[in-house]
Amino acid sequence: MISRRLRDERRREQLETPQYGWIWKPLAVLAILVIVVMAGLAVWWSLAPSRFDVNAATLERREAASADAKGAMTVATLAEVVDTLLDKPGGYLRDDILPPGLLMDNMPSWEAGVLSQARLLSAALPRLDAQAGESVAQVNELLQGDDSQWFGTSTGKRLADASTQLDTYLTQFSAQGGSSFDSAGLKPWLESVRDELQRITLRLSASVEDIDSLKEMGISVAGDVPQDADVPWYHVDNDFHQARGQAWALTLLLEAVYRDEQGVIAAAGLDNNWQRLLAELERTQRQLWSPVVLRGSGFGIFANYPLTMAHQLSRAGITLEMLIDDMSELPEETHQGKPAGQKTTRSFIDEVVTEQKQDQGSKQDKATNAGQDQDTDSEQDKAAGAEPEQDADSGQDKAVGAEPEQDADSEKGRADKPETGEAVPQTEPQPQSGTSEQGEDSSMEE
Repeated sequence: MISRRLRDERRREQLETPQYGWIWKPLAVLAILVIVVMAGLAVWWSLAPSRFDVNAATLERREAASADAKGAMTVATLAEVVDTLLDKPGGYLRDDILPPGLLMDNMPSWEAGVLSQARLLSAALPRLDAQAGESVAQVNELLQGDDSQWFGTSTGKRLADASTQLDTYLTQFSAQGGSSFDSAGLKPWLESVRDELQRITLRLSASVEDIDSLKEMGISVAGDVPQDADVPWYHVDNDFHQARGQAWALTLLLEAVYRDEQGVIAAAGLDNNWQRLLAELERTQRQLWSPVVLRGSGFGIFANYPLTMAHQLSRAGITLEMLIDDMSELPEETHQGKPAGQKTTRSFIDEVVTEQKQDQGSKQDKATNAGQDQDTDSEQDKAAGAEPEQDADSGQDKAVGAEPEQDADSEKGRADKPETGEAVPQTEPQPQSGTSEQGEDSSMEE
C-alpha cells in the first residue's frame, strides 16, 4: 500500500516536472559549429591579397585616357590599392564590431599599413599635379579620417567614396590632352615615405631588448628610442603586419611611379637605386611559415620576425635616402622631365595599349621588306652579269687600238733605214737622230 502510493507520487512528479537535459546537446553542437566557422573565416580573412598588375589595373580604369597622359598609372594604382582594402576577403575589417573581425588584429594592422601609404601619396598629388582639382582635395579628406570609425559614416564607406573620386580625377586628368605632372614633386613624397619607414622601423626595433643586436644587424638606434624601450608581446605582431602592409602598398606605388616617370628616372641615372629599393621591399613579402609572429632572441631555436623585418626596412631606408640625395642634386629642367614648351612624352601604358597595333603593322612591314629584298637581289644579279660583258668589250677595244699603233711604228722604222742597204744597228728610240746623221755623212763621201 505504501509502496504503491510512493510510485504514484514519483510518476506525478515526473509528469509535472519536465526534464530539459536534452536541450544542451544541440546547443553545444551549434556552438562548436559557430566557433569552427568563425575560426575558418578568421584564417581565410587573415591571408594578405596578392600583388596585382599595375598595367592591367590601369587599363581597366583608364577608359577615356588620352594618348599622352602622364601620371595616369600612378592615380589608377592608388585607386586600385584603395579598392583592394574593400574587395579582399572579409572586406575592410578595421571598423568591424562583430566577430570574427572584432577578434582579429593581424589583418586590421595590415590594413592600417596600406592606408598609411595611400594617405602619403594622396597628400603628394597636389604637388605632383598643380592643376589637381576638387576631387583630389576630397580624396585627402576622406582618407585622412579615423581608420576604425564604424558609427555614422564608416571608414569603409569613406574608402569607397575616395575610390570614386579618384576615378573622377582620372577621367578629368585624361581629358586634358596632356599631363601637368611635375617630377619635382617626387622628392617630397619620397621624404614622407622615408619618415614613415623610419617610424615603423623604430617600432620594430623597440621590440628587441638587446640594443647591441640591432647594431650588429645594421639598424640605427636613434635617441628617439630609449634603450629600455619594449613593445608589449601582444603588440609585436601588430607592428610586424603593419610593416608588411606598408611595404606591400609602397611596392605597387613605386612601380607605378617608375612607369610614369621612367624617362626622368633614367635621365637622372636613378634606375639602379629604384630597382634596388623595389627588391628590398619585395623581400618583406616572403612567405610567413609560422602561424604566430615569433620573437626569439640571440641564436635560439625560434627566429625573431620583428628584427628581420626591421633589418629589411632599414636597408630599404638606406636606398631611399640615396634616391633622395640624388634627386636633390638634379637641375630644375631634369626635375620637370622636359624642356619648356615641349610636349609630354608618351607614357609606358600608352605603349602597352598600341602594342597590338604594332604587331599587326610589323607583319605587313616584313612582307613588304621581303619583296624589296627580292627586287634588290635581282637588280644586283643583272648588274653582276653586265660587268663581264663590259670587260670583254673593253679588252677587244684595246686590242683593236693597239694594232694601228704597231703598223705605224713599223712604217716609221722602214723610213729611217738608208738606201745603201747597209745594216743599221738596233738602238734605242732616242738615238734614231744619230743614225740619220750617219746616213747623210756616208752619202757625202760617195
